[in-house]
Amino acid sequence: MESRIIWWLLKGLSWIPDRVLRLVSRGIYLFVYHFFGYRKRIVRENLDRSFPFLSTESRLDIERKFYHQFSELFTEIIRLVRSKSKISPPYLHLTQPELLQEYLKKGQNLVIMAGHYGNWELITLSLLAVGYRVLAVYKPQSSPLASDLMNRIRQKPGLTLIPMKETIRAIHREKDHNASPYCLLLVADQIPARGDIHFWIRFLNQETAFFTGGEKIALRFRMPVIYFDQHKTSFGSYEGFLKVLYDGNEDLPEYTITTRFANLLEASITREPPLWLWSHRRWKYGKENVLLNDAKG
Repeated sequence: MESRIIWWLLKGLSWIPDRVLRLVSRGIYLFVYHFFGYRKRIVRENLDRSFPFLSTESRLDIERKFYHQFSELFTEIIRLVRSKSKISPPYLHLTQPELLQEYLKKGQNLVIMAGHYGNWELITLSLLAVGYRVLAVYKPQSSPLASDLMNRIRQKPGLTLIPMKETIRAIHREKDHNASPYCLLLVADQIPARGDIHFWIRFLNQETAFFTGGEKIALRFRMPVIYFDQHKTSFGSYEGFLKVLYDGNEDLPEYTITTRFANLLEASITREPPLWLWSHRRWKYGKENVLLNDAKG
């Protein structure tokens, strides 16, 4: 009942004009950053460790801009409640749709890898607009209420939400049913659980663990892998850029795809630091805290 009430409230708010939503986002910024200080210690620590070569004032500038972006994300996600069709609204302009269209013509399934960068919730809409179905892998949230609300917001025709632990089973179901081509969407920059760490890389000036599941799936099922990058053009508007990480046929050394993803994500973050989710506890534990038999790397 509680989630249903909030859902209908969000549906009402979603029709507020964008110029008003922008003012709302500024109010959220004042509360989240100046009054509540949401995860400010974590954000500051992450920035200090990632950009020690920058001046304190430069890091504070990134911090403030990040909280502006973080606040705008709230209103941008609320706005997505409006869109229930497969047609992407003009929130994210995909600059290379022909790259996906060529794969679609061949009936090729794809792995799309992205980070918590820009507005990752918009990626699904741009893939659906090209004509692909989307299997969006997600990590269930600890709060049932938050999980239910986000699943309601994300629901679109052509989209299937897949809990992370069900990914391989879902791929086999698709294979058995010989369904139309799909994109497997992985927002793959979260910190793995200690027992799931198999790979470390130097990322943003520190040893960082990355999930390797996307790479393993791509190699096992011979699925091309595409990195999805973003650039913010104005309030609520983004451009999407695609980069092929794996063509589906290369013979690659282990962890090559994951390394390519980490390097491209780092380049994106370095280019526009405020667009990344700095409030995430990305370096909850370091390489020195994980036993050697827990991980390779």
